[in-house]
Amino acid sequence: MSHRPSELDARLAVLLERSGSRLTVEEVRDLVAGVLAAPEGFEPDAWLDLVAPPEATELRAVLRELKAELASADPKADPPLPERLAALRRVLAERGVDGFILPLTDEHRSEYIPAAAQRLAWLTGFTGSAGLVIVLPERAALFVDGRYTLQAREEVDASLFELRHLIDQPPEKWLAEHLQPGRRVGFDAALHVKSEVERFRRACIRAKGELVALDGNPVDVIWASRPPPPVAPVDRLDEAFAGESSEAKRARMGEAVRRNGAEVAVLSAPDSIAWLLNIRGGDVPYNPLALAFALLHADGGVELFIDRRKLTPGLALGNGVSVQPIAGFAGALEGLGQSGRAVQVDPAITSVGVIERLAGAGARVIEADEPCILAKACKNPVELQGACDAQRRDGAAISRFLCWLEQAALEGRVTEMEAAAWIEEERRRDPLYRGPSFPTISAAGPNAALPHYRVSEESNRVLEAGSLYLVDSGGQYLDATTDITRTVAVGEPTDEMRRHFTLVLKAHVAIARAVFPAGANGAQLDGLARRPLWQAGLDYDHGTGHGIGSFLCVHEGPQRIAKTSLVALKPGMILSNEPGYYKNDAWGIRIENLVAVVPHGIPPGGERELLGFETLTRAPIDRRLIVAELLDADEIAWLDDYHARVRAELMDLVGRSTASWLIAATAPMT
Repeated sequence: MSHRPSELDARLAVLLERSGSRLTVEEVRDLVAGVLAAPEGFEPDAWLDLVAPPEATELRAVLRELKAELASADPKADPPLPERLAALRRVLAERGVDGFILPLTDEHRSEYIPAAAQRLAWLTGFTGSAGLVIVLPERAALFVDGRYTLQAREEVDASLFELRHLIDQPPEKWLAEHLQPGRRVGFDAALHVKSEVERFRRACIRAKGELVALDGNPVDVIWASRPPPPVAPVDRLDEAFAGESSEAKRARMGEAVRRNGAEVAVLSAPDSIAWLLNIRGGDVPYNPLALAFALLHADGGVELFIDRRKLTPGLALGNGVSVQPIAGFAGALEGLGQSGRAVQVDPAITSVGVIERLAGAGARVIEADEPCILAKACKNPVELQGACDAQRRDGAAISRFLCWLEQAALEGRVTEMEAAAWIEEERRRDPLYRGPSFPTISAAGPNAALPHYRVSEESNRVLEAGSLYLVDSGGQYLDATTDITRTVAVGEPTDEMRRHFTLVLKAHVAIARAVFPAGANGAQLDGLARRPLWQAGLDYDHGTGHGIGSFLCVHEGPQRIAKTSLVALKPGMILSNEPGYYKNDAWGIRIENLVAVVPHGIPPGGERELLGFETLTRAPIDRRLIVAELLDADEIAWLDDYHARVRAELMDLVGRSTASWLIAATAPMT
C-alpha cells in the first residue's frame, strides 16, 4: 500500500542501500506491518534480524522507529457493529446467497489464530476462543460453549445476534429450523472440514435449501481495518532439544505415506510442520508456530509453503526441503491433481477446500490420519528427558511463587492479576523459558468456579482469607511445554472445602496410579478419576486430561483422557491429569500434573503388556486442604512418595528463602 514518503523513509532508504539489502522501503513497511500483526513474543526485537544484521545498529534503530510509527498510526475506521452485519448481508446478496456460516478458526484449524483470522470477533464483538455464527436475512445467531455463555452476553448485542449454546443447541439444528425453503447458505471452504460441511448440508436439505461454497470469505470484503498476515521469525530448533533430525523424521513420515498407498500427503497443521522440520515460529499467541502448509512426499521430500520473509538469515532446512511462496499452495494442489497423483489428506483437520481442489483437479484422494500427529505425540527419549528437566525447573518457579503467596495473600494485598504476573516473573528467570503456554487462569474465590476463567481489569479480585485460590498456568521452554494447576487455601479453609479438595485429590491419585493394558484408551480411564466424586454425588464438566506437545502446543492430540476419547494411549505420550470440582459462586478446585505413559511389562502369570503413568510435574500439593481420614493407605503412600521426590529434586533449585517452606509443604502425611 502506497503512502506519502517521510523523512524516516529517506533515512531508511539510505541505510538499506548501505547495508546491501535488496528490500525497498515499501517492502520493509509491509514487513513491519506483518510484524505488528504477530504477537510481540518473548524476544520483541527478534524480527530485526529479518531485515538487518546485529552489527547494523543504525539501521536497526531506524527500524524500531518505523515500527513505533506504524503502531501509533490511526487504524482504518470500521463501521459500528450493526452496519457491519448489514454490509455482510449486502455482500452475500451480491454473491447470490442468502446466508453465511462463519466459524472461529483459520485455514490451519489452529487453537490460537492470528489477528487477520479474527473475523467472528470483528463481526460480533465476541472475543472468546471458540464459537460460530450463522447469518440469515432476517436473523443471526452466535453459538458458544458453556465457557463463554456469560462473556457472550456481555460482549454481544442481543438485538443483532441470538445467543445459543454450541452443544445443547447445535448450529445445524438451528439452521434447519430457520432457513426458509429455496434459500442458499454460503460458507468458506477454507475454514471447514468435511464432517462439518456434511452436517450443514444435511441441515440445508432438511430445510429445502442449499449449501454453497463461496470464492473467498465475504467478511474480508467489508473488513477495512483487517490486519495483514503475521510475520514472526522462523528459526531452527536444535536437535539437542528435538531428539531427532528433520531428515530422519521426514524419511519415517514419507514411508508412512507410502504405506497408505499415497505419493504425497498434505500437511495443513502448523504444529505438524514445526515438528517435522524442527522449526519454531511466533505467528500466533502461546504456541511457537509459523503459519504454513506443506506437501510431504513419500521419498521424504517436503515442499514448504510459507512467507519467505519469516525465515531467519542462514536458516538451513536441509536437503529435500524446498521453500515456496504460501500463495503458491493452491496451484501446487492443482498440479498434483492434473498429474493424477495419489494424495493423502486427513479429513478431520484438512479443510474441505483443499480436498475439493485436489479432487476437482483429478487427484486420487486417499483419506487417512495425518502421519505426523501420532508420531509427534509419542515423545522420543530426548523429548521425555527434556520434559522431566523442564518440569523440575518449572516446579521450582511454582514453589517459589507458592511460598511468596502463602504470606502475601494473608496480608490481603494480592490480586489475581498480581499473582499471575508473579508467576511469569519467576518463570522468566529460566534461560530456556520462551513465554507462557496459554493465558494464566488466576482465579480467587467464586471466580475459580468457572473452569476456564480469564482475569480482566473488571473481574480482578483480591485473594481473601477463608477462600480458595486456583492457578492454572504453563510455560514454553526450549526443551518442553508445561501445564500445572494448584489450588491453595488462603487462610483457614472450611471443612467443606477440605472435603471437596480431598475428593479431587483421590481422583487425581487414581489416574497417577493407574495401570492398564496396552491398547486402552482415554475414555476407559476417565471413569477412574470420576469415581470418588461420583460416589459423593459430584462431577466436573471437562475432560480429565489432554495431550501436551514438546515446545509446541499445550493442547495436543490425538491423546486425551476424556469420556469420548477412543485413541489408544502409547508409551511416550504426555498428558495432563487434572480432575476438578466447581461449586457455583463459591470456589473451584483442580489439581493438575503432567504424566507420561510408560511401559509396565507383562506381570507374572499375566498375558498382556501393561502400561502406566509416570508423574512428571514437581510442585507441592496443599496439605492444609487434605482430610487424611478420607484417603486410604495406598493414596497416602502415593502422596508421601510424590512429596518426597518434589522435596529431593527441588531443594537445590528453589533458593534459600523457599527451602524451609518446601520442607514443611512436602512433609509426610504419616
